[in-house]
Amino acid sequence: MPAYRSLLFVPGSRADRFGKAVAAGADGVIIDLEDAVLPEDKTRARSETLTWVSNWRGAGLGIRINSPRTAAGCTDIAAIAGSAGSQRADFFVVPKVETPVDLEIVREAIGRKVTLIAVIESGRALANVHAIAGEANGGLLFGGVDYSAATGADLNDWDALLTARGLIAAAAGAAGVPAYDVPALATGDADALIATTRKAKALGFSGRACIHPDQVPVVNAAFTPSLEELAEARALVEAAKAAGAGAFLYKGKMIDRPVVLAAERLLSRFRPG
Repeated sequence: MPAYRSLLFVPGSRADRFGKAVAAGADGVIIDLEDAVLPEDKTRARSETLTWVSNWRGAGLGIRINSPRTAAGCTDIAAIAGSAGSQRADFFVVPKVETPVDLEIVREAIGRKVTLIAVIESGRALANVHAIAGEANGGLLFGGVDYSAATGADLNDWDALLTARGLIAAAAGAAGVPAYDVPALATGDADALIATTRKAKALGFSGRACIHPDQVPVVNAAFTPSLEELAEARALVEAAKAAGAGAFLYKGKMIDRPVVLAAERLLSRFRPG
């Protein structure tokens, strides 16, 4: 699965917004059957979502189901497993993941090879994050709002959630999967969105979830390297090839293999023009 810069959520109960969400420019769109849908609307949202997805012919579309630990989640999984339209979805987002077993249940129940993004939303999930990352072939998404509610951490204080973010980014990196940051709830504060997204990128996150179309271009820009950064990465990789094995001197700095690997990873995602 590719690492998306932006993942835009759209309520599963608002089929009229699905097309608009796709047109918003996000790398990925997540139709949400969980938090964005009231309990009394879940049956309708599930049906309308799977019907719409059955006609989908693009890329980058995902569905967030309800937790497999709930009746609504079990119903989601059964409906997806029996729906030909679900084959059109590129990935599924699994909320409230506590252990790798939650992901195993979803994968085995759907009965085909699926890409799963696990949402880390509790202290227990964070304690198991490395094992979860090993099963989450689509990556990890930090569910900061629920995590804050579960642990008492201040959602609005970056430092209060720094440890959680760092552990998620580290686990994702160890498993070779992307890590995605929690969406910003203050949709009208562009300055805060830019600042916190840059911090998430610096920690090793590959992208960020969005809850409003206006957030998408800001998040995309933050996770897109400049032409100068791409040119520098390409030059470093070429210098490494010329130097051969081992560390080498480049522009006054000693460069070893991990630095070269980081440059190669950047180029594999964003090829210079």
